This record gives sequence, structure tokens and C-alpha cells, in this order.
Amino acid sequence: MTATNGSPRTDVAGQGLFSGRLRWLIAGGLLLPVTFVMSMDRAAMTVAAPVIQKEYGFSVTEMSVILTSFWWAYALFQVPGGLLAKRFGPRRVLALAGIWWSVFTFLTPYGVVFLGFVVIRILLGLGQAADWPTSVYTLQRWFPRREQSRANSLLLCGLYLGNVIGSPLVVWIIDSFGWEDSFHVFAVVGLVLALLWWWVVRDEPSSHPNASGAEVRHIESDRQRTEAEVALPWRAFARSGQFWAIGAQYACLLLIQGFFATWLPTYLVDARGLSLREMGFLGSLPWVAMIAGVFGMGALNDRVFRRWRGRVRIASAGYLLAAAFLVLGALSTSVPVLITCLCLSLGAVGVVQVHVWAACQDLGGGYSATVTGWTNLWGNLMSAAGPLCTGILVGIGGNWVLAMGILAISGLLGVVCWFFVHPERPLRAPELTSSSLQKG
Repeated sequence: MTATNGSPRTDVAGQGLFSGRLRWLIAGGLLLPVTFVMSMDRAAMTVAAPVIQKEYGFSVTEMSVILTSFWWAYALFQVPGGLLAKRFGPRRVLALAGIWWSVFTFLTPYGVVFLGFVVIRILLGLGQAADWPTSVYTLQRWFPRREQSRANSLLLCGLYLGNVIGSPLVVWIIDSFGWEDSFHVFAVVGLVLALLWWWVVRDEPSSHPNASGAEVRHIESDRQRTEAEVALPWRAFARSGQFWAIGAQYACLLLIQGFFATWLPTYLVDARGLSLREMGFLGSLPWVAMIAGVFGMGALNDRVFRRWRGRVRIASAGYLLAAAFLVLGALSTSVPVLITCLCLSLGAVGVVQVHVWAACQDLGGGYSATVTGWTNLWGNLMSAAGPLCTGILVGIGGNWVLAMGILAISGLLGVVCWFFVHPERPLRAPELTSSSLQKG
């Protein structure tokens, strides 16, 4: 093993507090906080939206456009974000993306007019779009496959912690300092994290001055080798049923998850008669259950369920449980039973989430950033469109049970999609596959 300067790497390198654990520092000490602060940016806009609407006199339609403009930009630039990570490396891309979205988070209060807010939110979405594919690609480079589920769990935890503590934290900042400062605070923190990322992280473990030789060998002993594939043409993606199936199943998953992220507070207050205080506490419990599902499944994957045949079955079961408990909760007349069912439903979604990103890493190999961007593209398109459809269904018939039942159907479709996903068979360029067969 050699360092990038050509000198031999010895086990003396990287000795210190994080000797042998540098990969966990990157995952838990940087990627988790970065993802958490990004979710705080989104929470700040959601919580401040009524104040902004009132202060600037925006109509409901104008405010909806402002809120959703971020998500359309975020979704549509997932694949370009993954391509940038592959082309320029995760260190450079995530640092520049962090600086970009921190700047536009800071500028959010200065939109002044409708078009100003829309443009700022679009530019913010463009910057944040690179984060997820780049983060997943980083974990694919820095962790052996037998540890990637636990690493993915840390990344997912950063995202979902925002739903547990985001709203109360933003409300406190707004009450104490004003709604503008909620954006200023998270922008400054995001900028600091972007600079820390540039300072601490390297694209490859072998090029990091503080990575011990033992840790580098540990990582590379079980990491997919894809250096031989110089370029994977788009036709290799387009002709792969797996490539389409993994995007479609994630769209199905975020249809269910989108209900919790967008409509759960309204449902608990309007349909179930909970007070705002009751909703604030009870509405956070399903997200706690999701985090538990993410961490629990991540540990089981790495230590027990290491073969993809078993993992696909667990992911399929997670879809079925998420759909079933969503419907059972909607049909229940008891609030405690409802909350229990919602916790089990979203917890099952968390189980599936762990498998989604592990599948992207194994299916894509060296192109995991591209596969991740593609998957997140479909999921976030559904995050933008799904809640709108739910609102239309409830608005037309006033029937939450019907709307939640239709969402549950997407869980069944997700199961079907998983039958076409085989992460143990990575994507390969057609010419490489044929040449390999000729050699054999």
C-alpha cells in the first residue's frame, strides 16, 4: 500500500484519537451533521412559511410555488450531482455544494418579492442536490461492503433527525431572534461544515495522511473494484431493468414517506382532533421509530443479513408492513392505536431505506453516485407530486382513509419492483461484458 506521493504507507501513519476509526469520523462526525443541517434549512422554510406569507402578502398559490420550487430543482439535479461527484471527486463537490447552499440559505430572507424567493429556492435546491449522491458515493469509497449498511444508517439518521427536532428548534430560534435569523444560523453552520469537510476528507482512504495502513487495508479488503471501467455509457444504464426498477421502487417508497413528511400534522389536527401541542409530540414519534428502524436494520445487515437474496426479502417485507400499518392506522378509531400503527409503518419505511442505498452502492459500484442520483431523482419527484395528489384526493372527497389506502397500494408496487433488483449483479458496460465473455 502506497500513499499518493509514492512513499510507502506504514501502520504508524494515522495514529491518534481516530486511529483506525477515521471512516467513522467522516460518516458520523461530518456526513451526519451536514445532512442534518441541510434538513434544518428545509425545516426553517416550512416553519417560517406562514410568517413569510403574511409579511409579504403572498397568496396560497404563490407560497406553494415558493415551497415546491426547491423540491423540483433538488429532484431534477440529482443525476447531474452524481455525475459531478464521479467526475471531480466527493471532497471537492461536497465542499463546493455546501458553500453554495449555505450562501443561498443565508440569502433566503432577502427574496423580497415572489420571483426573488422562487429564484433563491431554486438555486438552493441546485446546491443541495449534489449532497445525497456525493455522500453515498463517499461511503462506498470509505467503507468495506460489510460495514456500509451501518454507515448508511448514520447518513439517514442525519436526515430524519430534522423531522424529530427540526420544527421545535426552528420555532425557538424564530421566537427568540426572528424568522430571518433561523436561516442565518443554519447558513453559518453549513459553511463551517463545508470547510471542515474540505480540510478533513480525501477522495480515497489511501490518499489520506491520517488514515492508518491497517484501516486502509481493512476498507479495501472488501470494496468493489471498478477501476477497470473507464466510462460506463448511458446505454448500459438505460438497458438495465435494475436501473429502472430501483428508481421506480424508491418513488413508491417516498409516496408513503411523503405523507408523513407533509400531511401528518394536518391529518392529526384536522382529522383526528389533536391539539397543536399533542400533535407536536405524537407527530414526532413515527420519526423516532424510523430512526430506530434505520439503525436496527443497518446493524443486522452488516452482521447477519449479508446476502442480497435475504435483504431483498426483508425490503419487500418492509414495504408490505409500511402499507398494512398505514391502512390499519387510518381505520382505527383509537388515537393510541393510530400512533402505534403510524410508528410501525414509518419504522418499516426506515428498514427499506437502508436497503435502497446499500443496493445503489453495490449495483453502481464505481458509478454508485450516478445510480444514487437516479434513484433520488425519482423519489424526490414523487416527494413533490405525491403530497399534491393526496391533498387533491382529500379535498375532493374529504376522505383520508381513501387517500391513505391509495398510498398503501404504492407499497405493493414497491414489492414488485424489488423482484427486479439484483444488487449482487453490478451494472457493466456492454463492451466490457462481451469482451470478458470472449476471454472466458
